[in-house]
Amino acid sequence: MPAHSDSSILGVLRPVGGGDPIPLKKHELFIGRRPANDIHLDFENVSGKHCSLRLINGVWMVRDLGSTNGTTVNGLTITSEHTVMPDDEFGVATHLFHIDYEPSGPEAVISKSEVFDDDVLEERKKHSLMELAGIDVEDRPAPRTRAKTAPAKIERLSADEAEFDDVLPDYIKKAPTPVVAPTDDDFLKLIEDEVKPPPKQ
Repeated sequence: MPAHSDSSILGVLRPVGGGDPIPLKKHELFIGRRPANDIHLDFENVSGKHCSLRLINGVWMVRDLGSTNGTTVNGLTITSEHTVMPDDEFGVATHLFHIDYEPSGPEAVISKSEVFDDDVLEERKKHSLMELAGIDVEDRPAPRTRAKTAPAKIERLSADEAEFDDVLPDYIKKAPTPVVAPTDDDFLKLIEDEVKPPPKQ
């Protein structure tokens, strides 16, 4: 790895929510609770040697070093080295940071959706409440789908053809056809007949 003078700043580590910015002056830095680290974070939930930052081909990469409370990128726990772009948020345990820098090189054009490894992608797939609760849902039946085309015509059986025709009582079978309800014209004619004067004798 090429040597750089201490005066060259390769990026600035900025705590989310405020705090002193930390200049990144080396191509590889170690972050942890021990004072010997390049970036010393004196918090109980930070491991002695928690994670490392490396500038590779113009892009900062973060790797967890077997920490107790994990290292995250945009809220997802990482299990291998990952890029950290300027708008990404990476976490050391519960302590969140952005890195201010100008990315360059081929890694800078990688779609961020392709950055995460299989372990993180599996974590993203767990989106239902049952899965997040750890309940096995593999044996769940597949969701039913609607038929793509409806039948052209729905066949309806007549009363004579119905399967339950044999069990209908005779009085229902022999019931007369319903009388059609009277219309407004029928009602007016009835009123006219009522008010018509009786014929003269």
